[in-house]
Amino acid sequence: MKYHDTINYPLPADSLFKFFTDPNFFVRKYEAQGATNVRIIHAEVSGSRSTITISRDVPVEVPIPSFARALVPSHITLVQTDEWDTATRKGRLAIEFKGMPVHLKCDITLRDCAGGAIEELAFDIRVSVPLLGGKLEQLIAQDLRLKFKRDMEISLNIMQG
Repeated sequence: MKYHDTINYPLPADSLFKFFTDPNFFVRKYEAQGATNVRIIHAEVSGSRSTITISRDVPVEVPIPSFARALVPSHITLVQTDEWDTATRKGRLAIEFKGMPVHLKCDITLRDCAGGAIEELAFDIRVSVPLLGGKLEQLIAQDLRLKFKRDMEISLNIMQG
């Protein structure tokens, strides 16, 4: 399942980018969101490439229909890798859902706009479960929308405070 989202920030892209390439920002942000066991697995800047891999445990926050309860635990361990080209401000994030047949990738573009910056997100969510995969992809997309809205609010609090 593919879906797109856009996040508007009241800060310039250069300011945002400093945070988006700082592993400690991710730790603070995810802990503020209630994630547990947050840890930096890898962080590297090499030339114009920045890579950060973080692991965390998060609760599933959308109601799970009865047909999917056996497939979706109440908490999930996520391993997220954010890769950025620091010259173009284009990146990709990949999220591994430990113990689940879920594959998520997202192409990201960060650019300035009047009054701040825009982050454009192009998600590709795949769930490898026969007959139920499409429905589970929709549930994951719904959960991501909730998390990204809260993510932006918490990120701004950290950035501005």
